[in-house]
Amino acid sequence: MLKIFKLTIEPVKILKVIWTFIKKIVPITVASVLVAVAYNVLVVPYGLLSGGLSGIALIGKYLLNIPLPLGILILNIPVFIFGLRELDVKFILYSLIGTLIMTAALPLTEPYVPIPKLDIFLAAIFSGVVGGIGGGIILRCGASAGGADIIAMIVKKKWNISLGACFFYFNVVVILISLMFFELKIALYTIVSMWVSGRVTDKVIQGLSSYKSVMIISDENTMIAEHIMEELGRGVTFLEGQGGYTGESKMVINCVVNNIEIPRLKDIVLRIDPRAFMFISDTAEVSGKGFTLPM
Repeated sequence: MLKIFKLTIEPVKILKVIWTFIKKIVPITVASVLVAVAYNVLVVPYGLLSGGLSGIALIGKYLLNIPLPLGILILNIPVFIFGLRELDVKFILYSLIGTLIMTAALPLTEPYVPIPKLDIFLAAIFSGVVGGIGGGIILRCGASAGGADIIAMIVKKKWNISLGACFFYFNVVVILISLMFFELKIALYTIVSMWVSGRVTDKVIQGLSSYKSVMIISDENTMIAEHIMEELGRGVTFLEGQGGYTGESKMVINCVVNNIEIPRLKDIVLRIDPRAFMFISDTAEVSGKGFTLPM
């Protein structure tokens, strides 16, 4: 009986591993192709650049006629080798798969995608939008587009320099190089594209839904909590607090609601206790019953 159980449990584990891989690799593939299409349609035809190692590969393409896929691969090889020694192996492998798919998609999609006639400003905006969506999906899947992302993570691990600072300095280098060889307007449009890409990437990572975390301090905490649960259908959590001035112990209400529910929540709190203290802060992502699980 035990032998049969062992034999049946192993295929289940294998299927779970395969399903986990598929759930990651499918969006990574789609996103990598999307980034490649953005380069072919909105970046290269208009002579724009991008951030990270891809920006340096684009400079190599424009100045030395080095094929973009080859340039990206050459620049990423030492990064991935070093990343395997310093970072999580799964993260590096998924990132490598994404990078390989993108470099393969660049020449494969080029003959089939139409190049629209756009103002260069619109090209910069939409290259940032499309590239940001692709990059955000890849990051959300626990991988990266390679290049500067991996370098930044290694630098943070070794010298505790923030990821944001690493990306900023890397992009400054790309912009400074571009100023040496290209017109000023190319550098400026590239900055616009980088900014848009960063904002869109953040939004994709955080998700399209916007939630608020609310903290309520009131002498009527029990009644307020009951009405929130009854009228909004949202759960609440009581946290133990103590007034810094009075030293009195108080229960603090914490709950998470969406933007639409904020006015109703305020109405509940102020209706029960007009003297209640309440502060609301943004919440990037919420997981759990009533949000990502059925209520």
